Amino acid sequence: MLAYLGTRAGVWRFDRESGELDSLGLDRHRFWAIHAWRDASGHDTILAGSYGDGVFRSIDGGASWSPANDGLSASSLRTLQPDPSDPDAILAGSEPARGFRSLDGGASWAEFDAISQLESAADWFLPYSPRAGALRNFAATSAGELYASVEVGGLLHSPDGGETWRLISVDPGPRIHDDIHHVIVDLENDERMFVAMGGALVDRTHGQWLDGPRQIGGVAVSDDGGMTWTKLIRDYTRAVMIPTSAPEWLIAAPARRTDHGGWITGSQDRGATWENIDAGIETPMDDMVERFEEAPDGAIWALCSGGRVFTASPGEWHWNDLLVDAGGNLAVDAISFVIE
Repeated sequence: MLAYLGTRAGVWRFDRESGELDSLGLDRHRFWAIHAWRDASGHDTILAGSYGDGVFRSIDGGASWSPANDGLSASSLRTLQPDPSDPDAILAGSEPARGFRSLDGGASWAEFDAISQLESAADWFLPYSPRAGALRNFAATSAGELYASVEVGGLLHSPDGGETWRLISVDPGPRIHDDIHHVIVDLENDERMFVAMGGALVDRTHGQWLDGPRQIGGVAVSDDGGMTWTKLIRDYTRAVMIPTSAPEWLIAAPARRTDHGGWITGSQDRGATWENIDAGIETPMDDMVERFEEAPDGAIWALCSGGRVFTASPGEWHWNDLLVDAGGNLAVDAISFVIE
């Protein structure tokens, strides 16, 4: 199994079996999004989404690269992922918060124009960037309805595969939560979804942080397609997942504050009770888990905001840093897997 890594110094390839780590170039760019697959002829295509310089595409496993920005109206990519509603398509999310679909393997893109045309889009923002929000991931129901997480903007819903979009109010209390970092749809129930939330509660009229006591952030669940919400975790969270290899588990990675004091927790009753599942990681962490990725062998990889990467088998939940021996100074922000 190969892991293609988007890092703060280019794209790298990690061979899981041999432990070999090889640079594939583009080392002057930072990559926050990556997606790779092997075609019928045995060649690996890689899409690498940079932070500020658009998408780079390779059809020869990283031996050569070319820009792939036809149709993109943003140059800072935050997600590149298979379209969960269309196996022949790829989705991209960017900063500012815009969404795109490719039907030709990432060679060109068509924008979801309805996202930027939403009335609320004028108030989206980021505390660390001048751009208007960030679209961090997509999720879908089995019927093809799409959801998208927007930091700081909210949860978006498309009932028609991306033609139209609306903003869903995530309101588990005390106010509407606008800082949505990740959304997933339950593997066993299309009406149930979970969101990971950050710490921004926004006055939509003025785009300002709200003052006063705020029990914000965490993980929330909706059992009715987003109409009502219940908060399950109250600490700042960016990563939440239901592994396909262990669908009885719901896992999340809260932190005491942004990018600091994180840990990993899991639930086998969809959030009614939780247990720490972070053996092998010193907690509270110096950083926090930014996202979870599931490898083809069922292992879960945890990408941390400080660039570290840990992996564990579901159920055992003992985390190991596999990249330490291969290249301990490599800061990883995105991973995509290919089976050899």
